[in-house]
Amino acid sequence: MRQPLASAPMQSNGQPGHRLPVFVCGLAKYSATLLVALWSLMVMPLAQAVDTSVLRDISQLAGSGAPQLALQRMDVEQPGFADNPVDWMTWERERLQILRSQHMDAALAKRVEALPPGIDERFLHFARTLGVESLLQLGDIPAALAGVRTLIWQHGAHADPDQLEHWRRLVVRAYVRENRVEDARLALLRYRQDYGTDNREWRWLSARVSLQAGHPRSALKRLAGTRQPRGEFLYQVAALAAGESEPVQIVDEAVKQATAATSSGLQRAWWSLAARAAAKADNPYDEVRYLEHALALWPDPELALLFPEVNADSLWQRYLALGQQIGNKEQRLLGNDDDWYFPATEAMEKDPLRARIFFAVLAEYAGNNQRRSLAHEYLVGLLDELPEGKQLVRTLYLNATRYAEADRLPAIVRYRLIDEALETGDLDTASRLMAGLAEPPRGQDRFEWTLRRARVAIYTGEVSAGVTLLQQLLSTEEGADWDSKRVDRLLQILFDLQTVQHHREALELFDALLEKPLEAQQRRELLFWMAESLQALKQFDQAAYLYIKSATLTDPQAMDPWAQTARYRAAKALVKAGLLDDARRIYSSLMRATRDASRKAVLNSEIQRLRLVDAVKKEDQ
Repeated sequence: MRQPLASAPMQSNGQPGHRLPVFVCGLAKYSATLLVALWSLMVMPLAQAVDTSVLRDISQLAGSGAPQLALQRMDVEQPGFADNPVDWMTWERERLQILRSQHMDAALAKRVEALPPGIDERFLHFARTLGVESLLQLGDIPAALAGVRTLIWQHGAHADPDQLEHWRRLVVRAYVRENRVEDARLALLRYRQDYGTDNREWRWLSARVSLQAGHPRSALKRLAGTRQPRGEFLYQVAALAAGESEPVQIVDEAVKQATAATSSGLQRAWWSLAARAAAKADNPYDEVRYLEHALALWPDPELALLFPEVNADSLWQRYLALGQQIGNKEQRLLGNDDDWYFPATEAMEKDPLRARIFFAVLAEYAGNNQRRSLAHEYLVGLLDELPEGKQLVRTLYLNATRYAEADRLPAIVRYRLIDEALETGDLDTASRLMAGLAEPPRGQDRFEWTLRRARVAIYTGEVSAGVTLLQQLLSTEEGADWDSKRVDRLLQILFDLQTVQHHREALELFDALLEKPLEAQQRRELLFWMAESLQALKQFDQAAYLYIKSATLTDPQAMDPWAQTARYRAAKALVKAGLLDDARRIYSSLMRATRDASRKAVLNSEIQRLRLVDAVKKEDQ
């Protein structure tokens, strides 16, 4: 049996959160299993001291590989800023760190932008610094520059010296990202005047600017003797550009460092350097291998600027160029698919790179759509076997200009990418890929596919489109078996509509669902959720009516846990509707139905509150 749910919070990434099972009395908040257990806990007050162990548990949850779940729990558990600013900042600090660690930079920047007024200055410095760094990651350089300049001009006089120094470096990094080499050079001169040249960050930034300006030997001088990971990396980049080391030596060092690196950004940068050095050493097979490794990892945007050639288009070009080179050498004809297909399948185990190259050629040049689709399927399967292969597949197809338009993607890859986008919460990508895809993927139920399309539309702000899909679903599934599973799946989408405050649309769809041949308990549930929407629309008398109908649908005298909860909600709605006598009668009937002392105490408190309201009204008269 589905439990009554409170209004769902917004997730930290800006998407509607899932409804959490809690008791709906408005006086308490609990995790729940059974409605009976919720009712027994209803006397626990909301305003209790924040338990730091809960935050520790959530932090461990994020560290264990479930950051989305951790953020959802934070939405529920984090205290309000107005109630407890200190605890709120403790929770918010952890939230921002989770968002940053998960590369959820858009959500982080949005969160920082919405910080409440009156916040502690030190926390403000911390949060806005993270916000600037996220804007840099997102490539919104003007906003990042504006943010860091505001920090320097408005807060520099009161900031910690290390914090101010960090902000000065952020300015240089922003100039580097915009390729404003002269501005970066002048900012570094002023930085050197204030902090000296022994500062390793100055040496790193100075070398970075020298490389961008095309002066690798100057960068080598700055980085001589460095032991810092980024400095060592830049030294090798400069050494290759200046011809100070043989490309083969650079390849060996880059592969060794890439294998040992702990951050994905630096690891990708080393693989990128290995690919560049392999190209200079005229070793195209190794170049392709290293490109695959690099594109499977999250980039460091600043380091990635050094390797404009490392992108999805380059890898496709290398696949096809190598394929044609092999074809010319082995006298294989483009257009004769058998010349490529059978050698590709034979090489899958012994020489998978050769197989990937051949399938890429077939994906591009095979004689018909079916064969091209099969080649893509094989290619994706082989890429999956590589380290971080799924990310490589996403990069290779989503970031390639040849597939910039979703309808140019092979259907088999497109459906897979949709699934992965939904799993990772990348709803914008899911929405883009779903556009125009009315047919479900092979082997999938049309009902489930339509629900997914509707949910993505609602989550991405296309509420009207989502509602239209649901209306079509309800009108075209007349003969369908509306079992509990199917009803529950549809209800989840209607809850999404309620979460984003589209209650009128939700009510219309609830009405349409009520016309289906549903079980009695399902009807009770629908009436309850309709009452929730009516209450949100401030139609309190109508809400109370449906709550009572939900309680009494199967038995006018029902006092089962569902009925008790619905009656309690009805009484609360009646109070807001001004029907105090009716509310008092319902509270009294609930008092008679329960033997639990704590529940009686809560109900008695509600009755006393009604008496107080009555007394105030009489005085006003």
